[in-house]
Amino acid sequence: MRATILGVVLMLALVARDVGRNNGGNFLSVVQPGARGPSAEVIRRDFPGVRLPADVGLDGQMTYSIARNPLHPAAVAPALDRPQYRLRRPLLSLAGWALHPTGGGMGLVWALLAVGVAMVVVGALATGVLGATFGQRPWLAAVFPLLPGAYWSVRVTVADAMALALALGAIALALRRRPVAAVAVAVLAVLAKEPAVLVFAGWALWRRDRRSAAMVAVPAAVALAWALALRSLVPAGASGPGEISLVPFAGLVQATTDLWLRGRELVGMASSIAALSCGVVAVARRRGHPLWWAIVVQLGFTSIMSSNVIGMNFGGTRSTMPLLLLSLVALATRRRTLPDAGEPATDGRGRALDAAAPVPG
Repeated sequence: MRATILGVVLMLALVARDVGRNNGGNFLSVVQPGARGPSAEVIRRDFPGVRLPADVGLDGQMTYSIARNPLHPAAVAPALDRPQYRLRRPLLSLAGWALHPTGGGMGLVWALLAVGVAMVVVGALATGVLGATFGQRPWLAAVFPLLPGAYWSVRVTVADAMALALALGAIALALRRRPVAAVAVAVLAVLAKEPAVLVFAGWALWRRDRRSAAMVAVPAAVALAWALALRSLVPAGASGPGEISLVPFAGLVQATTDLWLRGRELVGMASSIAALSCGVVAVARRRGHPLWWAIVVQLGFTSIMSSNVIGMNFGGTRSTMPLLLLSLVALATRRRTLPDAGEPATDGRGRALDAAAPVPG
């Protein structure tokens, strides 16, 4: 808990500093609207006295638009650039709406921020549980809030930190032998962002049992059913930039030549290179670690990301966050097996994480 508080406070200080120096310190910049953005009309209607930046803005404005009326996808579709794509990830908007179900306004912006921060806390605690279980490293809880992807997720109100936090929480629940809860949280993770299922795929490849297979199959089925339902509920919208490249590492090469070598998007460059480097080292040095297969899967997924996803500050920090975090946890811990059936998982002081688990002897 101490490590979590430290990391979250530092992250919030960075967020507050950046919000204070952007758009005249207007708190609305938490959702990053733009005068030419898809949600500009909604923002102007809810905040008539605010002057929007003269750009397209970022994805947080669409998180806000969905949160105004998440139970009626067709009604919010006109405020989205790609309605089917954006609505496949409704959980952050739904959670914000649950805190502020009376329409838009600054109350909804605060609600979305509160959800984002709460999810970073969940991610930090889950990371600490994994660190304690795999190698007595509960201080790893401070790592999650300090990841560039976690900062960007809170700063611009997107669901990447939420998805990873819930994915780690599902694995932590599986470690505590709560399979039903683990599957339920895994479903929430893919409803936050569907690539979270790749974390569960890597976990299942290591565990190779029915419970871990259910953590892949059930969330994948829910995500697929929701995506198919959206095809009949809302239009597809304009085609956007491709997130996936058919040629492995083509996106990385293009990001290097078109962006990084020209001195652009250097934060995205640092984050992506750090994630790839840590991933390669973890695969080479931690074979047999419980997270090894999850890291391998994330490396494969990163190799087919487009330059827009892996190269930009806004994209690279978030898209490589699962790879970076899993790799750091694996490199910081050495445990290659989970506790035996009769041995409880423990925290950094040797205390049982699951009070219901039997104590040997």
